[in-house]
Amino acid sequence: MRKVCGSSSVKCKSKSFFPFLPLTLLLGMAFCPQAQSDQANVAYFAGGCFWCTEAVFQQAPGVTSVVSGYMQGAETIQITFDPSKTSYDKLLNLFWRAHDPTEVDSQGPDTGKQYRSAIFYVDEQQHAAAEKSKAQAQKLFSKPIATEITRGGSFRPAPEHHQDFCRKNPNNPYVRQIIEPKLKKLGLKKPQAGG
Repeated sequence: MRKVCGSSSVKCKSKSFFPFLPLTLLLGMAFCPQAQSDQANVAYFAGGCFWCTEAVFQQAPGVTSVVSGYMQGAETIQITFDPSKTSYDKLLNLFWRAHDPTEVDSQGPDTGKQYRSAIFYVDEQQHAAAEKSKAQAQKLFSKPIATEITRGGSFRPAPEHHQDFCRKNPNNPYVRQIIEPKLKKLGLKKPQAGG
């Protein structure tokens, strides 16, 4: 069940940035992790409401884009990163700090399986890195980590009004009450309107 988060009165404006590409090619680009030019430079994390995880990872050094969406029924972010400036391991470290991975099917005020903690890997290197990172992170928590680690499937971007939500809506109550304190705890900047 979604709180203030889902009650946005903003209308979705669907715009096609690739009007001349065939629909099958566009669908492959949008929904399939393997359609990325280099799948090793893409990560998929679910850590509660995607507005929160998007706001955190948009500020991570080396991250070139963050798209909010859905994978295997979870609110998930698709992160594209520059491997010369960051690594999958560094992104995993931020993931563990950005949410409470011991919560089952919830994160703070958001409850339901769509808010579960998950790492969706795209290849066996990511799988091994995620398992190793989870074992190391477990030492930091008194309760067992509930994060699932599973092979990624189809990724479906969320409607436009969910993209870049924190920056577009810095005065939204959810942003001010949930996201801003999270960013502050992580030493990250508060979102600026239009920034």
